[in-house]
Amino acid sequence: MVQRMNFTQIIIILSLSIALIGYIIYFLYKNKEKVKNIDLKKLIKEKKASLPKWLNKKNIFISLGTIATIVIIICSYIGIKEQQRIEKYNNDLSICYEVIKNDSDFTKFTSIIEEHTKETGFSSDAYKKLYQAIDERIENIKNGNDDEKLINMIKEIKSKNSSNQTIANKYLQVNGYSNINKAINFIKDKKYIEAYELFETVAKDNKDVNKEIVDLAKNKQNEIKDKTFEQIIAKAKEQINNKEYSKAQSTLSDYKDLGNQTILDMYNKATKEVDRIEKEKKAQEELERRKQQEEERKRQQAELDAKKDKIIVDTNGKRIYKVCMSSSTFRISGTFKGQGYFSVKLLDDNQEFYDLLVNEIGDYVVDTSTQVTKGDYYYLQIECTRGSWNLNWWGTYGD
Repeated sequence: MVQRMNFTQIIIILSLSIALIGYIIYFLYKNKEKVKNIDLKKLIKEKKASLPKWLNKKNIFISLGTIATIVIIICSYIGIKEQQRIEKYNNDLSICYEVIKNDSDFTKFTSIIEEHTKETGFSSDAYKKLYQAIDERIENIKNGNDDEKLINMIKEIKSKNSSNQTIANKYLQVNGYSNINKAINFIKDKKYIEAYELFETVAKDNKDVNKEIVDLAKNKQNEIKDKTFEQIIAKAKEQINNKEYSKAQSTLSDYKDLGNQTILDMYNKATKEVDRIEKEKKAQEELERRKQQEEERKRQQAELDAKKDKIIVDTNGKRIYKVCMSSSTFRISGTFKGQGYFSVKLLDDNQEFYDLLVNEIGDYVVDTSTQVTKGDYYYLQIECTRGSWNLNWWGTYGD
């Protein structure tokens, strides 16, 4: 890719051009006698060529002067344009700095870069200005001042430039120093637990990235460590007294390994109570589960009992069973012995005629079946006179 010449390069080329033209003029002037004595006719004859009439000493000087003037004008025009470009370049870089430093306007920042797409170095220079502006605002945060606009702007830049590690680190710095300021305000309000935990978050976020921030957060933690322990112990005691053992365990968990025996003992006590309560809870849940299982078993048994064969009529040689079909086929077999009439009918759930299975007089061996609807209720009606019967059937829930 061809790069544009800067203003210094143009001046050098312009100076060299003028010097060259000046040297040619000087050379011709110094050798004017020799030029004057040149026998053009002889030269033309020897070369067998003809020169134009206008080619004389005066016209040569005029031509050279004209060329020199044109070169000077062109170079001056290029120089002016290049100077304007450089001025716009530097001015736009300054604007890039200002819109980040004063306005937190990343959209305008990117729009300026888009005006310089042909200048491959502009984007890199613009981001240097962006980093400079951010660093100066970070210094302001380090001095204890809030800058939520900066935090929001860097979040926006991060979302649009996820691969930019420099921006990612600057976000950690901005957020880290901002949280340190918040934690310091917590200390002023004697909220030592909140401050201690915020310092811990800052240290974890900036681990292996920003040592200065980590050291600052850890030093601040150490300054309030004892007062934080006092508040932790008081808070956990209140929770234990209220039998809020799970809350107490959570309150103490992050502090149990920091060398305070009181906190460790309280944590162990809260944990013991949590385990006991959990055990009792599981035992109660198991008891409830078994109770529900038993209730479900009884319910199912009741449903099954309701479906079993029941005698609803038994008088004068007539017996009617209410049955529920467990199959789509109802089969009946057995015998009748006697001189009288023997009949077996199947009625539907409205006790209306469905099928005639047996209709005989005298001794009879029964073995027949009929198609029914599984799950529906039917009525099995058996009638006989002067005799006895012995029947079995299948396809119902039995007795």
